[in-house]
Amino acid sequence: MRRSFLLAIFLSGILAGAKAQDATNEFDADISASGLVPVSWAADSPTLAHLGFDALFGFEYDSPISLQFRVEGGYLRVSASYISSDGELYRGWEGLRIAFFGGYAFAPVPVGKLGRLDASVLVGGALTAADYLDTALAYAYPSWILEPRLLLRIPGHGGSASVQGPWMAIPCELMFRAGAYSLVPGLSLGWRYRLGAIR
Repeated sequence: MRRSFLLAIFLSGILAGAKAQDATNEFDADISASGLVPVSWAADSPTLAHLGFDALFGFEYDSPISLQFRVEGGYLRVSASYISSDGELYRGWEGLRIAFFGGYAFAPVPVGKLGRLDASVLVGGALTAADYLDTALAYAYPSWILEPRLLLRIPGHGGSASVQGPWMAIPCELMFRAGAYSLVPGLSLGWRYRLGAIR
């Protein structure tokens, strides 16, 4: 009973303080690029690493109760994997993808004249239309994504509103590709701009 009571107080404190100082409906747009290190495996095949990158653009809605909703699209390219000791490898691939996310924004942290730091965590799914490099073989695959992020909101003109700023994310994606799986950790850097806010 006591643990349940303490947990309820803790959660209510998080929810109450999450964005109390900025109770707005916020709409943002951003661009980003990521370095990726996919690791692929399949039944009766070795686990091998690739190198890759993506370039993405996104639109996001940030609610007054700290819930976030995001749609994202972009281009992905992954090189062929390293070669195993038995001479096996996984082909590289490239494709276009669209992803949908839901998430939670934690309470912003003021950082003086620089603005404020916003931390959030997103979870979502993506669908990618891809082809193997140097072939005409095309396929599509789904994936799951977990993405912690940190955004620096830089004050706008006059210092009254934080409207833009750089952001960093550490996405981790599990791809269910044709005949193989790929776990894809990465590091993303981007720039975000607030399209508008409604109180």
